[in-house]
Amino acid sequence: MDDMTPDKIKDLLDAAIKSNTAAWSAQSKYFDDLVKRNVASFAALSEARVSSLKEIGESQTFNQAFEANIAYEDAVREELKKMYEENRQAWDDLQDEIKAIYTPPGDEEEAA
Repeated sequence: MDDMTPDKIKDLLDAAIKSNTAAWSAQSKYFDDLVKRNVASFAALSEARVSSLKEIGESQTFNQAFEANIAYEDAVREELKKMYEENRQAWDDLQDEIKAIYTPPGDEEEAA
């Protein structure tokens, strides 16, 4: 405990402030990007649905209408899969960034 000088305490507090600020920025960016990705995906899904409903309305047979709906379902599946993968990757990237922020210098090998 004798090695805790006012300068050492100040350095520790400065490091904590810097780390917390960096973590806050990383988390804020993650959530901003998450909202943007999700809104873009749902906009694409809405557009695909409107298009499929037009196709269904213009269909001359039940099979054409059914195929238009199946195509929409495939588009939904692909868009949701893409959104999931992008969000999963962003989450993994955030975790890596937070881990790097809070890993003290010299402890990189232990954290890996």
